[in-house]
Amino acid sequence: MSESQAEFHDRLARIYRKQAETGRTSRKSVTIDRNGYVIVRGAGRGRGFPWAGLMMVVVSFFVIKGVMMSQIGADFYTQNVVRLSGGTQVEKAAAWTMRPDPISSWLATQIKANL
Repeated sequence: MSESQAEFHDRLARIYRKQAETGRTSRKSVTIDRNGYVIVRGAGRGRGFPWAGLMMVVVSFFVIKGVMMSQIGADFYTQNVVRLSGGTQVEKAAAWTMRPDPISSWLATQIKANL
């Protein structure tokens, strides 16, 4: 083994030792390409499910429904949802999602009380 390769392997050993001490091992594989270069590829962080984004969508959905119910009134809102439920399949699905629920009703009363 030449001197430069020995230095390189010593440097890699220091890096791996340091990673082991910190508990972070991000090395996925070490390969040697056709030119003789040693390539250390890191393992990408595994992507999990975006729970925070999903929670923001759900909260926004209920807040928008609550604001709509407080602005146009619960009775008029319910009439429009009932009218929408008699249409096509898409309109029925929209009516199902937009029907009044306890969370939106509570938000509507809170918004109306604070205005």
